[in-house]
Order: sequence, then structure tokens, then C-alpha cells
Amino acid sequence: MSKTTLRKATASFSADEMRQLLFELYEKSKEAKEWLDFYADPDVGKKLEAYKKPVLKEVERYSRRAHRPRVARIRPLIKKFASLDPGDAAVAELMVFAALGLVRVASTNVLPDANAAQVVRFFGDTVDFLKSRLMLDDYLPQFEKALRGMEDFRYYRNPLRERFGAILADAIAENV
Repeated sequence: MSKTTLRKATASFSADEMRQLLFELYEKSKEAKEWLDFYADPDVGKKLEAYKKPVLKEVERYSRRAHRPRVARIRPLIKKFASLDPGDAAVAELMVFAALGLVRVASTNVLPDANAAQVVRFFGDTVDFLKSRLMLDDYLPQFEKALRGMEDFRYYRNPLRERFGAILADAIAENV
């Protein structure tokens, strides 16, 4: 159904009928309930903390004797949070929280190649999001500190440090 069709269908509704429809939608749809709850009480900090918990769970996911973060589950959480329209600063904070968590996990563990590629791609997307909204300078010290804290592994250098560093260097060069 398109917006136009919905608009035509609800044009003849009275205020009471519209309220009743809204209450039925609230009762039957989990997504609508969350959105309407946030609309009624827009506490961005509280909602941000609520979304950080499942993001952290996915970042620190441990399976088959190794860390295997699921970026494919983190992205929809961030998208769902952004759909509430909490503002770019809150979305950026959640993305940076996830990216720094992924860097932390990658700094102490050898990630499988598929996970490493997803983590690097997510890090790049986070930096691009911040750069496009002119927020990169605010979070740059946190990223640099996280990259400095990345450890080399026993027998070889951590390859992700160089990839993360290249992403940041390119973003800084384009930002100047």
C-alpha cells in the first residue's frame, strides 16, 4: 500500500476512529509500539543505552572457540535506531560505539577472514558517516587511541591495524 492509498483510505476517518486505529496499531505491532513510545517520550539517551546492549552482545559474540562478531546483525540495529529519528549525533554515537568495540575485539583476537572484512567495511562506513556529517574531528581522538592500543600477535603484525589506519588516513586527507 502506498502513502497516497493510505491517505485516501483514512481521509474520511473521524478523530475518534483515527485514535482507535492508532491504538490497535500500537497493540498489534511491536515496531509501531516502539516508535510510538519513543514519539510520546523522546528520551534519546535512554533509547541509545537500550540499543547499545544488543550491539555489544553482537560485537563480543564468541562462537566455536573464537570471537565472531556479527556485523550483519549490528547494521539492522543501527538502522532501526536511526528510523526513530533520534538525530545524527545519537546515531553517530551508536555507530562509533560499535566500531570501537569491533576494533577492540580485533585488537586482541585473530578474526576469520570473512569477519575481518565485515569489520573493516563497517569501520569505513562509520568513518564515512561521520565525515559526511562533519563529525569526524569529534571522534578522531577515540579512533586514534583505539588504533594505538591494537596489539601485534605473537608471530605477526595485526593486519587490521594497517587497514583501519589507512581508512582513517584517507578520511583525514579528504577532510583537510
